[in-house]
Amino acid sequence: MIIYSSGIVITENENKALLHLLSDPEAAIRAAVAENIVHWKEALIAEWRNTLLADDSVTSLPASIDGQVELILARSDYKTRLQRDAVAPTEPESTHARDMYAATTRSGTTVTLFASGITIADLDGNALLAYMQNLEEFVMGALLGHINRGTKRIITTWEPILIADETVTSLPATKDAWIETVTARADYTRGG
Repeated sequence: MIIYSSGIVITENENKALLHLLSDPEAAIRAAVAENIVHWKEALIAEWRNTLLADDSVTSLPASIDGQVELILARSDYKTRLQRDAVAPTEPESTHARDMYAATTRSGTTVTLFASGITIADLDGNALLAYMQNLEEFVMGALLGHINRGTKRIITTWEPILIADETVTSLPATKDAWIETVTARADYTRGG
């Protein structure tokens, strides 16, 4: 399966915040997805182990993690997170990260991350959906989290430097202005 098939557009400042924190944001997001796949496959197997062992129709378990995940996903009593949450009306589908992304106007200079999308094997994506309502929401949450951490690090690192600089007469009043001010300085280096 491919998510974000046409990429994720971010502002130039969001990209600068990412690059302040991560040398390769796309690789970091892909690594986070890969780590979550391993984690949630193991969790799925652990959650279903007793059910499988108690089921007389299961005569043997596959000797691989993927085989066990396939067995679980094929069961008639298996439900995705979204299916389980639909039964409990107190858990509507989360769109918080996608809503936060949509709330920012991305005009002017932009950067497209994952221009050809993020490819996840169907089995891996379906294993994630056992615990996540929506894969795009998960990826967007991870991306926005990195952008926010990068922005905060720029501000907290550079505020005392700017205050100590006698040539600086005022501090930026917005996150974008902080990023622009700091990254335009001759003494700016990524991550520092």
